[in-house]
Amino acid sequence: MIATALLLLQAAAPPADIELRAHVFVREGQVASRGEARLQVRAEPDGGGTVETRRQPEARGQTRLRQATIDVHAEARIADPRQSGEQQETGTSDPR
Repeated sequence: MIATALLLLQAAAPPADIELRAHVFVREGQVASRGEARLQVRAEPDGGGTVETRRQPEARGQTRLRQATIDVHAEARIADPRQSGEQQETGTSDPR
């Protein structure tokens, strides 16, 4: 039953207008300073977006990583301007 619900939810979501997939293998990397890394995806008008990341192994505060794999999947959707009350620009010139 859970699998059926997941399939229905996936079918109901509109396809992404913008999609980014990255698979990165880091042989050796070093973090020079403390901080935060962040990835965001956004479209105007905003129709929603998601970012999923997987790292192996987890950093857990280490400053040096070896043999690390990072996978990123990001999606953004452009909202329909007619549904948000905005007028869609046509980009046409004045016919006069």
